[in-house]
Amino acid sequence: MFKRGESMPRKRNIRKSLSSDGSVSVFLIIVLAAVFMFVAVFIDFSRISALKVQSERLTRAAVRSVMSSYEPELQQAYGLYALGATSADLIMGNVLNDSLRPGDRSDAFRLMAMELDSSGMELQRPLGTYEIFNRQIIEDMKYKAPIDFTLELLTKFKPLSQSMKEASNTVDVLKKLRRLYDSREAALDEMLEKQRKAGEQAIRLSKLVMDPPDHSIIDSSLGGSISTAEDAAAQYEDYKVKRQEDADRAPEEEKLYTLLLLAYQSGVSGLGSRITAEVSRFQSNRDKLLLEADTLWEEANSLNEEMKQVIKEAETRSSNLGYDQVTNDITPGSAEASAEEAEIIQSIRQQADGLIYSADMLEELKQEIDVQRDRSLSVVEAGLSVHSSLGGEVMKGTIMNASRSLQNYISNYGIAGGGNVIDRRQAQLEQFRTSDKERKAMEKQADQQLKQATKVIKAINGMDQQQAVMDEFRKLQQFYDESMEFNAVQADRNKGKSMDDDPYEAGKSAMDNMDGMFGFMGSVLGNARDELFQNEYAVHYFQHFDIKRLSGLVEGAGSGGGIGQEFHIADQEVEYILYGFHNPVGNIAGAYAEIFSTRLAIRTMEGLVVNSRLGNPLAILAAAILYGVEKAIEDMIRLCQKGSLPLSKYVPVELTYRDHLRIFMFIHSNNEKKLSRMLALIRWNTGINPAERATYASGEVRSAMRLWFLPGVTKSLGVVFGSGGDEVTGNRYIVTRKADFSY
Repeated sequence: MFKRGESMPRKRNIRKSLSSDGSVSVFLIIVLAAVFMFVAVFIDFSRISALKVQSERLTRAAVRSVMSSYEPELQQAYGLYALGATSADLIMGNVLNDSLRPGDRSDAFRLMAMELDSSGMELQRPLGTYEIFNRQIIEDMKYKAPIDFTLELLTKFKPLSQSMKEASNTVDVLKKLRRLYDSREAALDEMLEKQRKAGEQAIRLSKLVMDPPDHSIIDSSLGGSISTAEDAAAQYEDYKVKRQEDADRAPEEEKLYTLLLLAYQSGVSGLGSRITAEVSRFQSNRDKLLLEADTLWEEANSLNEEMKQVIKEAETRSSNLGYDQVTNDITPGSAEASAEEAEIIQSIRQQADGLIYSADMLEELKQEIDVQRDRSLSVVEAGLSVHSSLGGEVMKGTIMNASRSLQNYISNYGIAGGGNVIDRRQAQLEQFRTSDKERKAMEKQADQQLKQATKVIKAINGMDQQQAVMDEFRKLQQFYDESMEFNAVQADRNKGKSMDDDPYEAGKSAMDNMDGMFGFMGSVLGNARDELFQNEYAVHYFQHFDIKRLSGLVEGAGSGGGIGQEFHIADQEVEYILYGFHNPVGNIAGAYAEIFSTRLAIRTMEGLVVNSRLGNPLAILAAAILYGVEKAIEDMIRLCQKGSLPLSKYVPVELTYRDHLRIFMFIHSNNEKKLSRMLALIRWNTGINPAERATYASGEVRSAMRLWFLPGVTKSLGVVFGSGGDEVTGNRYIVTRKADFSY
C-alpha cells in the first residue's frame, strides 16, 4: 500500500503538465496567426504593387493608342501630326475595356481582378498654334532645309557675293551723291541767276541816264521830250539861251519861251523823281537778290559737305556684313567669290571724290557775290550823281561818267557777253558738268524702258478672273483671319508695294533686297534659324505658279498676249504664302515684280563693270541702270519661256523660278503671317482645321482591385493605409495614373 501522503505530489505533476501543453498551443496559435497576417499583408501588398505597375502600363498604352490615331492626310501631304477625327475618349475606352476584359474560362484564377473605375482624356496644344506648328516644321525640315539651302542656293550665290556687295554699296553711295549733286548744281545755277538778275536791275536806271549809251551828247533845241538825262543835257544849252533872252526882255514885252522853259523844267523835275525812285528800287531788289544768292551759296556749300560725309561713310555700311559672311564661309562644292568685278566696281566708287568742289572754288563763288555787292554801289552813286547834276553846268560830264559806270556794271553782271562775270562762272561750272547731258539722256531712256517693264505688271493686275475664283480667295481669307485671331495676332490687309517708276529708286530698292537676301544667308550660316525651316517647308510642301503661263503676256510687252487663264489658289500657294494677297492676280504680279527687281540688281552690277570706263561716276551709274533695266526685261522673257535663266554673265549657273521664290522668302520676314497663310492653305486643301486638331494628349485612368486581407488586418490593427494619391474604399484599392504624349 502506498502511503497516503505519497499520491499528492504525483497528481500535482500531471496537472502541471496539462497546463503547460495548453499554453504552448495558445502560443502556437498566436504565432501562426501572426505569421498568417504577415503573409496575407504581403500578398495584398504584392497585388497592389502589381496593380500600380499594370495601371501605369495600361494608362500609357491607352494614351499611345489614342495618339496613334493621327490624321493620315496631314501626315502624307504636309508631314504634320495631329489627332484624327475619331473621338479620343472612345479610343481610350475601347483600349482599356479590351485590356481589362476577363478571359473566357470560368475557372480561371485572377490574381488581381483589376477593374476600370474611370478614365478621362484631355487634348491640348492644337496644331494651329504657331509654336506647335513651327516645332513640327523644324522637326520635319531640320536635316533637309540646311542641306538644300546650301547646295541649291548658297553655292550659286557665293561667287557673286563680293561683286553684289560692292555694287550695292556703290549704287547706294552714287544715288545719294546724285541727289545731292543735282541739288547742289541747281542751287549754284539759281545763285548765278540771282546775281544775273541783280545785275539786270541796273538796266532800267541806265536807260534813264542814256538810251542807248553813247560816247558823247549832242546839243538839241528845246521842245523835245525829256525821257533820259541825256535829253536834259542835250537841251540844256538851248534852255539857257532862251531863258536869258526872255530875261533880257522888258517887263511889258511878251515872253516868247515861257512855255518851252516851263516844259523843260517840268521834264527835268519829273526825270529826277524817276531816277530817284529807280535808284531806290535798284537798291531794294539788289539787296534781296544778293541775299538770296548768299543763301543759295550756303545751301550749295552745305550740300557739298554732305557729299563728303556720304563718301566718308560709304565703307562702313552694316549691310556689308552679310555679304562677307557668305564670302568667308567654307561651303563644299561652291566657287570662290570673284574679286575682279568687285575691284572694278570699288574703283568706280572711289572716283566719287571727283564730284566734290574744292573749298577754294566755292570760296571764289562766295567772294564774287561780295564783289558784285560792292560794285553795285557805283550804280547807286551814278544814279544819285545824275540826279544832283540835272539842270547844272556839269550835267554832260556827270551823265557820261554815270553811263560808263552803269554799263560797266551791266556788262559784268547783267547782259551776256565776253566780259560777263556770271557767264564766266557758269562756264566754269559747265566744265565740271561735262557728263551731265549724256547722263540725263540715259536717265530718260532708262525711264522709258522701266515704264515698258511695268506694263506687264499692270497687265497681270488688270486681268479679269471668274467669280468662282474670287470666292475661293474670299474663303481662304476667312481661314487666314481665323488663324490670326486664334493666335491672338491682329490680322491686316497686305497692300503690297508697287514697282518704282523712277529708275534710280527701282535700282536702289533692288539693291536693298539683295542686302536683305545676303544678310539672311549670312545669318543662316552662323545659326540655322526657324525662318529657314519655315521658308524651305513652304517651297517643299506647297505648289508654286508655272511662270511659263506668262510667256505670251511678257512677249507681248503687256498687251495681253492671249492669256485668258484663271489663277486658282492651287496654282499659286507659295506665292500666296510669300505675299498674302487674297485675290487671284496680286501674288503673281508681286512675284513677277520682285523677280524683275532681283534681275535689275544683278544686271546693274554687271552694268557698273561694263560701263566703268565712262569716267564720271554718275554717268557710270546712269549707264549701269539703263543696262540693268534692258537686260532685266530680256531676263523676264527668257524666264517665262524656259522657267530658268543664268544667275549672271559672271556666274553662269541656272536659277529657276522656284529658286527666286526661295530668295524672296528670305526678304519677307513676316513669320507669323506666313505661318497663318500656310495653316489657311492646309485647311483649304484638306478641309481640316489645324486649330481644332490637338497634338498633345493627357490621359488619366482610375483602376481598382478588391483586397483579400488588408481591410480586415488594418481594421483589427486600427491602421489606415494608401498613399501617393491612391485610395482605399471599403475593400477596394483604387489607383490613379496619368500619362502624357505629344507628337
